[in-house]
Order: sequence, then C-alpha cells, then structure tokens
Amino acid sequence: MLDIFSNALVPIIILYIIIYGRRKNIDIYDSFVRGAVEGLKAAWAILPYIIGIFLAIGVFKTGNGIKILEWMFTPIARLMSIPRELIGLIIVKPLSGSGALGMYTELAQRVGIDNIIEKMGATIVGASETVFYTMAIYYGSLKIKNTRHTLSCAMLSHIAGVIASVFICYLLFT
Repeated sequence: MLDIFSNALVPIIILYIIIYGRRKNIDIYDSFVRGAVEGLKAAWAILPYIIGIFLAIGVFKTGNGIKILEWMFTPIARLMSIPRELIGLIIVKPLSGSGALGMYTELAQRVGIDNIIEKMGATIVGASETVFYTMAIYYGSLKIKNTRHTLSCAMLSHIAGVIASVFICYLLFT
C-alpha cells in the first residue's frame, strides 16, 4: 500500500500544481522556464565556491592533513569511547559529504558489515552535516562575509550528532 502511495505522490503533486496554476491563470510552462533559468544562474554563481571547497578538501586529504588530525584527536576520542577507525570520517564529514561517503565505504570494507564500528560510521554519516561545504555555498552565493555564530553552532551540532551516534549505537548494538 505504501509503495502505491509513494509512486503516486509525485504525479499527484505535479497535477495539483497544474490545476492550481490554471485556476490562478498562471502560465505554468513559462513560470517553469523562468525558474529553471534562475536556478541555472544561481548554480553558475556558486560554482566558484564549489570548486574552491573541493580543491581545499583535495589539498587537505593529499597533504596528510587527515592523518595529522587523527593523531591529534585520538586521545579525545579514546576518552569518549569513540573507536579510532571513525576519527577520519568524523573529520571529513563537515568538509565533504561525498568524501565522507567514500571514507565510510572504505571503513565498511575494512571492518565488515554488521560490525559496531560500521554501524557507528553509517549513523555518523546520516546524523551530521557537511558544515563547511554548506556554508561556502550559501554564504558565498549571497556574498555574506560576517557569518556570526554559524560555524561554531554548526560544529557544535556536528559534535553532538557524532556523540549521539556513538552512544546510541553502543546502546542498541552491544
């Protein structure tokens, strides 16, 4: 029953938009085209920020920045019962979602599926945000220089997500 509803939901929404537009005498196709053009302009405007963040991530990973940070954060992770294998993933997730997914895939291959560390890694990937990437895109496209407390609050929420992920996995799977 849920499959039927899920498959029908998108066509129902599209049909609703068409009916609503016709009732309000809106040229739906023209509105769609104008929206698509504005979307492409926005994508073009944020492209330099996307390239910049990916370049920075590549330099950071290639220059052994992650290994140095793993070494630095191992004592803190040990105090919080966070397995050492997760430190790199925890560091990369705020930088890059695709990088974190790649690290998670490598982690799952290394420790195996259905392992508590793999489950923690999967939960961390799902419970945290790509903070720096998101900030670079949104603030960069809007040319906002003063981000105020965004970074500190976002990193605090990332840390809370990581701690909660580890704690909940220990609670549920051990």
